[in-house]
Amino acid sequence: MTHNDSQLRRIALNSEWHARPVANMAAPCRCTHQVFLRKGSSSESREAFGKLCTQYGQATPHEGSRQHLVQLGSAVIKWEGHTEADSVTSLVPGNATPLFSEAAVRFSPSGLQNTFGDDVLCGIQIEFLKMSAEATDMDAIRAALGNNEIYGGPIADGNAALWSSFRLDANGYSRIILIDHSLPESAVGRYLQRVIESESYRLQAMGALPLARQTMSELSAIEDTLEPLMNQLSEAGENTDHEKLLTQLSLMAAKIEHLATASSYRFAAARAYSSIVEQRLKELREERTLTQPRYSVFLQRTLQPAMRTCEAAERRIDELAQRVSRALTLLNSMVDMIQTRQTNTMIKAMSRNAAIQVRLQQAVEGFSTFVISYYTLGILGYMLSGLHASGVLDVDPKLIVGASAPVVLLGVWALSRRVRRKLTGEVD
Repeated sequence: MTHNDSQLRRIALNSEWHARPVANMAAPCRCTHQVFLRKGSSSESREAFGKLCTQYGQATPHEGSRQHLVQLGSAVIKWEGHTEADSVTSLVPGNATPLFSEAAVRFSPSGLQNTFGDDVLCGIQIEFLKMSAEATDMDAIRAALGNNEIYGGPIADGNAALWSSFRLDANGYSRIILIDHSLPESAVGRYLQRVIESESYRLQAMGALPLARQTMSELSAIEDTLEPLMNQLSEAGENTDHEKLLTQLSLMAAKIEHLATASSYRFAAARAYSSIVEQRLKELREERTLTQPRYSVFLQRTLQPAMRTCEAAERRIDELAQRVSRALTLLNSMVDMIQTRQTNTMIKAMSRNAAIQVRLQQAVEGFSTFVISYYTLGILGYMLSGLHASGVLDVDPKLIVGASAPVVLLGVWALSRRVRRKLTGEVD
């Protein structure tokens, strides 16, 4: 790596600390935050937003950047590119009268909606009021949030307040009221950002819950199929169709691996989003009140069980994969043992056959000795009879053949033994 490359890397890493600008505006103000599911790549979204900025004569996002803060018309617009989505925050001064009657997004450019589409994953409407704690009208807040049951209370060590009903309005947006009692002007944007991230990331984390429930259902179906196979495996013998069992268990292992592959990314993303939500809730610094349930308590009351469900689904995938793996190992061991037993039986049978063949060979060799000796003595008899008939031999040929029989028999036996030892490599 050259010196210039190293310097560029340091600059890029240091720029990450300043890559997420906070959209800051003094209270009173209102905000609309939208999270759009991305249809193309992050670079395509950045280019599309850059074209919109160009139309209004504003600076475009830098190449490779994932955030951009710009003034478009009367609204401050912040774009942020995420892994799977784009978020757009619209911020305008002043509150609507009545509250939430005119969203901040209405003051943003008309081309903003066309830039990111209409597939909104998360929509939030926030009214940031400026008033003292004593002047806060809780009945008006409940009416603006559209529900008598609201959650929240003092935040920022009592310098602000946060209220939400966690209900969606007619447009599918959640409503939140923030009240600035005595916040520094620079802190308004930070608390606004924390609330926005808590809301958007909690919904993105909850997006893994349907997948977790579906995964649980599919795992239950696999477990119902695995139980009979384990019973067959425990009662398996030499007559069991091991090949069929092996095929079924292999297909089951493939299904589990597919579930793990399909869900691992979503569950990991949900854990990351949940961690961000927990951190942002801590940064709100809520005060405990006896008269009103806190915002973070209600949010975590739903988010934590959902995350536990995702964790349970991941754990069940791992446990079921291990069970199937152990079953496959056991089945392979049983098949190996059966094959070893069959091989040993075949070797013993071959040994018996070889011993029988040796005995038969020895018997044949014995018969061969007598047969060869018989024919040898016959030839000898013919020769001696010819000599006796011609007068050359005065002794009876039968006497000579009878006397020669043991010698011939012993000689043939010795000769056949010598030949067999040479063929088998035996040492005399």
